Amino acid sequence: MLDAFRRGAVAMACRWALVVAVTGVEAAALSVWLALLADASPASREAAVGVVVLAAAFLVGQFLVDLAVNGSAVGFPLGRTLGVALSETAVWTGWLAVVAALGDPRGALVGGVALAVALAAQHTAEVDALRGAPLGSRLVDPSTVGYSLVTAAGATAWLALEAGFASAGPLADLPGSASLAPETLGLVVLVVALLVEHVAGVAVARRECAERTAPAWFRSRSST
Repeated sequence: MLDAFRRGAVAMACRWALVVAVTGVEAAALSVWLALLADASPASREAAVGVVVLAAAFLVGQFLVDLAVNGSAVGFPLGRTLGVALSETAVWTGWLAVVAALGDPRGALVGGVALAVALAAQHTAEVDALRGAPLGSRLVDPSTVGYSLVTAAGATAWLALEAGFASAGPLADLPGSASLAPETLGLVVLVVALLVEHVAGVAVARRECAERTAPAWFRSRSST
């Protein structure tokens, strides 16, 4: 029993380490991506490099999440991993395009709502891939909605603080209250939102993987 407890504790510590690593990789990549796109043309070399950085980070992140969910028996084939990473890159790139096209603060609001909806579908596809289900088998898993909203809200606050259009909104007094520069506070908000996303996402994926692999009689008994 003690050995089982130790193995469980080590496995949990490894999952937490992987979740923190994914959060760090994605937060760093998003920051670099936004910095490269600042005042850059959508067709510029800087914009292209930013998208490549973002896609590479999401690809690494998907492998780490797969390890956190499935352990050494990773279930993500390369093609599916690449597909999920590229679709997430498209979601974030589309979000920023919407915000830029509409301008602030309207763009931030509309873009935030669109990001939440797109992320819910994206996270559902990610969970399906992690549990070995066909991609597109369902549009939105209700379990993904909550942490998708957290990520979208965090991203909106991060962009508002980074771009400076939070100075006239509800976030105007936060940097002074926290004794932080707006950019630093924005990064902190983004990191917290991404951490919540990955903690919740790994938990949802692990639960659904367990349900998928459980015997039919056990699933039937558990649902009654």
